[in-house]
Amino acid sequence: MHSTACGVGASATNLSTLQSSITIPAGSAGTGTGTGTGAGASAAADATKMVHHSNEDAMNKIPLKSAGGLDSDEEKNGGELMQDTAAAEEARREQMRVKVLAWMKKLTIVLICFIGIALISYVIISLCFSDWPKSTPNRNNTTTTTTTTTTTATPRTTSTEATITTIAPSGLATTISTSTTTIAAATTISATQQPPPTTTTTTRTTTTTTSRTDSNPSPTPKTFHSTDDEQQQEPETEPKTNNIGNLTNPTPTPADQPNVAAITAATTAAPPTWLADQIRIDTSEEYNSVLGVYQHGAVSSDNIECSKIGSGILQKNGSAVDAAIAALLCNGLLTLQSMGIGGGHLMNIYNRKERIATAIDAREVAPYEVTEDMFDQQPEKSMKGPLSIAVPGEVMGYHVAHQKFGQLPWSELVAPSLELCEKGYHVSQHMERSLGLALPNIKKHEQYQIYLNAQTGKPHAAGTVVKPPKNLCKTYKLLAENGPMDMYNGTIAKLLVQDLQDIGSIIVADDLESYEADVINSITMDLGDDTLYVVPPVSSGSVVAHILAILQGYNFTAHDLSTDELKARTMHRFVEAMKFAFAQRPELGDMHFIDARELVSRLNSPDFGDQNRAKINDSHVLPDAQAYGANFAAIADPDGTSNLVVLAPNGDAVSVTSSINFYFGSGLIGPRTGIVLNSGMNDFAVANNDFKLPPSQANKIEAHKRAMSSQSPILLADKEGNLKMAIGAAGGSKIIPAVVEVLANVLWFGDDLRQAIDAPRFYHQLMPDVLEYEENGYPEALLQLLTKRGHKLKSTPKKTSSVVTAISRNATAIYANADYRKRGGVAGF
Repeated sequence: MHSTACGVGASATNLSTLQSSITIPAGSAGTGTGTGTGAGASAAADATKMVHHSNEDAMNKIPLKSAGGLDSDEEKNGGELMQDTAAAEEARREQMRVKVLAWMKKLTIVLICFIGIALISYVIISLCFSDWPKSTPNRNNTTTTTTTTTTTATPRTTSTEATITTIAPSGLATTISTSTTTIAAATTISATQQPPPTTTTTTRTTTTTTSRTDSNPSPTPKTFHSTDDEQQQEPETEPKTNNIGNLTNPTPTPADQPNVAAITAATTAAPPTWLADQIRIDTSEEYNSVLGVYQHGAVSSDNIECSKIGSGILQKNGSAVDAAIAALLCNGLLTLQSMGIGGGHLMNIYNRKERIATAIDAREVAPYEVTEDMFDQQPEKSMKGPLSIAVPGEVMGYHVAHQKFGQLPWSELVAPSLELCEKGYHVSQHMERSLGLALPNIKKHEQYQIYLNAQTGKPHAAGTVVKPPKNLCKTYKLLAENGPMDMYNGTIAKLLVQDLQDIGSIIVADDLESYEADVINSITMDLGDDTLYVVPPVSSGSVVAHILAILQGYNFTAHDLSTDELKARTMHRFVEAMKFAFAQRPELGDMHFIDARELVSRLNSPDFGDQNRAKINDSHVLPDAQAYGANFAAIADPDGTSNLVVLAPNGDAVSVTSSINFYFGSGLIGPRTGIVLNSGMNDFAVANNDFKLPPSQANKIEAHKRAMSSQSPILLADKEGNLKMAIGAAGGSKIIPAVVEVLANVLWFGDDLRQAIDAPRFYHQLMPDVLEYEENGYPEALLQLLTKRGHKLKSTPKKTSSVVTAISRNATAIYANADYRKRGGVAGF
């Protein structure tokens, strides 16, 4: 038999092939002998047996050879065929894997692109629908409606709504709002939904019951819907409080309804966009402040529009310093009678993360060409005219603060003020009154004519829309384009020097180029469990600190105001503490020229406070100024000043006081730059005085020296490092008592911020020996008790008083208030 069966493990699929390859000779087919037939059958059976064996053997990979036989090449090709088939299958699998991976990569890229587009769209939509700035309303489409809403408030833990509240004597929180405003028909309007704006007279009265749980309660009044940084300025009733000043119960006076037609007729410019929703014009004699209640951040300043600008900067993720600079630049236009880039400032900056405060001294300095006795025979020239002008430091202070603490680009801080230049703004009642006081001088300057009615020659009425001086706006544009240093060594500096030389000033280019703002650590003092931060001299922060150091040893509470006798004793103690502190003030001055470190350390020392408190006689005043420790004569500061406070969402805060000294400064305005020039030289000591004491040597005139100031921007932080209060004031020498009284009303006598600021105030600066008090603020019985103790009393109008701006914070909310005496405004979110 020629058949050869070899190989191991043929596959089942090749069974028929393998069987057919077995050849049986013809002679063995069954026609021969039985032996042949048997042999053929046996061979077939053996072959079949081998095939079945090979199908079970996993190692059999070689094909069987037929009986007829295959040559070696054919056998080789058959094996490669089997191997090629397996390789092709593996190749197909690999190709499939590559395709899947490719599709997965494409899908990943598509998903990434989709997410990116979604994020970009979200940012664009957020920017397009942001609340600030808002569009200017169409004045031609107006109607008048009146709505009255009474609802019950519920406590809120988070809010983006502004809240105005009055704490009434009965313990009820009452919100009373009466205003004439030009607002959009809906509170929040998207870019695709802008209904026609309307002029609406709205009255809202809401009463809710609240309970006081701490010294700075969180009221739960009815909130009216507004955009994030808007704050209406409505007249409210003055509350009865337990503070040391507010000892009477004023009768609420309804606001006079302004003549809308007359205001519209007097309008000379369209309002800026952020005035679109809240045009507040109140010319009534009786005006009360409002308490803003917020959750994240707040700004309080002398002007509501400027507070809104600062709040808008915070909402753009600007820092507290960014917001302060933007609001100050705004105030330099809207309240240019009190401050501006032609003056100087003191800034107190709190860093919550580091729990430290930094002071920036950007006060004006005397020119190089001054002499110590230049005003001895002509003191009036230190008040008005070219010789009264000191080298301005305002913008340099902005520059230094922005470099160290700013987050937004400089140009973005100037931009809102440039919009004011284009659109105009509303004349405030304070500006109208200031223009009236300075009217003879105002009429001499062409650039001030924009504030006068051409027909009557009198200042425009409060509410009239005007634009700032054109040249001042050009200067602001240069500041935005060239940066703040342009004021000292650039185009603005050249124009300013030409202005100064033309009007007869002794300031030259070198005075501007060499000016530097000081950056120093704020001084600290423990006040109970809290930490007080004050700016070193030339600020009077240490004077404020010493008054508080004396008073905190009395451990005052509301009980100390419970009877007329106790009220009189408490006021007497406050006045005596003021005298001791003011006695030390003439020995303070520019620390570059005098070494007052030991005195400053004593003034902030509790021990020195204890010593002077022990000298206070509860029944009578001391005989003279020397008995209080005075060695030198003091002078009263001018009252052309403005204060601003900011609290940012991250806990950082700023209190800054800016000034040009007297209203409208030196009375001169740069013909090229439009800058209102300060009268900073008046803050230096002069030889002639009426107090029978020599002038302060620490504050004498010297080249490039800063004059001593009453400015006292204050910060207060609790033991956890959270800001508790930011406060400051305007009003010359009255700043110091005002800040002390408001702090005491909040910390010791349990008032909320609005009550503390609204309360009547009293002042004493030792020289002259007069206790001034705000008219109609104190009962006659109390005044008689003070007279009995030896005080010489003098009633003064509230309009000539100090002006406080402040922000406080507790675990519940942020509270902001601006003094009704100047009709300032607050904003927040």
